[in-house]
Amino acid sequence: MNKIRIYKILPVFNGLKAWGKIHEELLEPILNPEVEIIQVDLPQAQIKSIGGAYHTEMVAMLQVEEAIKCEQLGCDAVILGCLDEPGLPAAKEVLKIPVVGEAEAAIHYASLVGRHFSFLANSAGGNGVLEDLVRKYGFLSKLASIRIVPGYPLDFSAPPDSLQHAVLAEAQMAVDDDGADTIIGYGGMEMIGFLQANLNVPVISPVQASVMMAESLVRLRLMQSKKAFPWPVDLEKSAYIKEKLGD
Repeated sequence: MNKIRIYKILPVFNGLKAWGKIHEELLEPILNPEVEIIQVDLPQAQIKSIGGAYHTEMVAMLQVEEAIKCEQLGCDAVILGCLDEPGLPAAKEVLKIPVVGEAEAAIHYASLVGRHFSFLANSAGGNGVLEDLVRKYGFLSKLASIRIVPGYPLDFSAPPDSLQHAVLAEAQMAVDDDGADTIIGYGGMEMIGFLQANLNVPVISPVQASVMMAESLVRLRLMQSKKAFPWPVDLEKSAYIKEKLGD
């Protein structure tokens, strides 16, 4: 089998500069010589971070358009970045290769290793978006809680001790008070590793989960069902989409 090529989008302006190295560190423990991960960002995006439905909608179609480029380049799968999953359903409709979102991958892995999971997040603005995604994927009965620790997203990549312990405290309360037996973490490898070392339950990195999910779908020769995600009606007549697809 040829090397698997996974196209991974960081859906914000200057995402590679801000997040590229952080995600490389997260992916280092799961690197596979048979897999090539191509990271890109969205230069046309007007925001540097996503925190809720408004930001999600702002970048949704930009991320879909970038995903279309992935298929043009002959990649085997695409990962749409951000837990809020901007543009994911639309990308699944217009692409014929596996499309994976960070939240859906983390949720499905959490359902395999436990009965109830909690999210850790940095913004209350994304709380409703995450709950809606859990409901959409059919796992609301397994959602123990969404625990918020205020801070800028990049604060969680190489966090000071005070932030690490604040996140750990929320995670422990999710376990002790909310009934979580699995944690979906947030932040860079330093934060994820700290949680894994100090909690007695599994801690899942959405970034790692999305890459592993994409790789497994390619190896299994699976992609999203076109009955579930059908090609949009009359889209083949659209000059816009033909231009994007190079058709």
